[in-house]
Amino acid sequence: MAMNPMKRRARNSFLIGFLCALIIMALIVMLLLYKMQDLKQNYQKLESQQKEVYVADEYIQSGAEVTISSFKREKVQTSISDNEMVRPADFQQENEDGSITDKTIVAVSNIPKGTIITKELLEEIENKTTNDQRLQEYNMIVLPTKLAADDYIDIRIQFPTGEDYIVVSKKKVVETDEKTIWMNMNEDEILMLGNAIVEAYTTEGCKLYATTYIKAGLQEAAVPTYVVSKEVMSIIGTNPNIRTEARDGLYARYHDQEQVQVRERIDKTLSPYIGSQNSAVESGLQQELVTREEGRREFVEMLQ
Repeated sequence: MAMNPMKRRARNSFLIGFLCALIIMALIVMLLLYKMQDLKQNYQKLESQQKEVYVADEYIQSGAEVTISSFKREKVQTSISDNEMVRPADFQQENEDGSITDKTIVAVSNIPKGTIITKELLEEIENKTTNDQRLQEYNMIVLPTKLAADDYIDIRIQFPTGEDYIVVSKKKVVETDEKTIWMNMNEDEILMLGNAIVEAYTTEGCKLYATTYIKAGLQEAAVPTYVVSKEVMSIIGTNPNIRTEARDGLYARYHDQEQVQVRERIDKTLSPYIGSQNSAVESGLQQELVTREEGRREFVEMLQ
């Protein structure tokens, strides 16, 4: 029996519409599958960039000494190579006897809180504690206004003639208040700075002052240019507490012709004050004692 043309057209239209719907649905499913695969790949890529790293737990100043405990472990997304990341082993060294000791590591620049710590942000320095090292307290040095603990400084002496010499260089400030600084000093540095203090007390218009390193982790220590007196050099030569290499270096400096001329210029500057030297030193020492007594009194009161 022949189908009604109207019904045939309706059936054909339905079949065509159904096929079109199937094709569209297939395309949509294929597109969704493609999107899901793309999302999965992107997720895997992001997941591969998730790494356990060390980040700064707080702001770290340039030149500040750090250990692995200065940082905290976090999982972050980064493309930084694993070879550039710091590890606990980077902060230790094995000695010839097989023992393990900590390295002295400092920040080469200011490190904001939350920064991922890479090897290029840190530097190992030779700053081993020696047998002749002592914590010294000084309150006669003119201090920079913004000096803070952990800063690195040079201590310089400036004579009224305008001549300016570096006495000791790149010393870490262990602690400081408005008048006083505490630093770890070697025996030779103690003697050199002591000589400079006496000459600063003796000479009118002479200034003993500190200057701060801007980026201590990146800046090399300045070369001391101050030359001690013959009397102090004699003490250095016989002092058993001064390391041999330090003594040899000071002797080499002291007998260098240019350094001899430096000392001659200093002696010439000091010559007008020889007669009043003792009284000037006595006055300076008395003021130093008063300042230390005040500081000691405040410290004892804090302990009570």
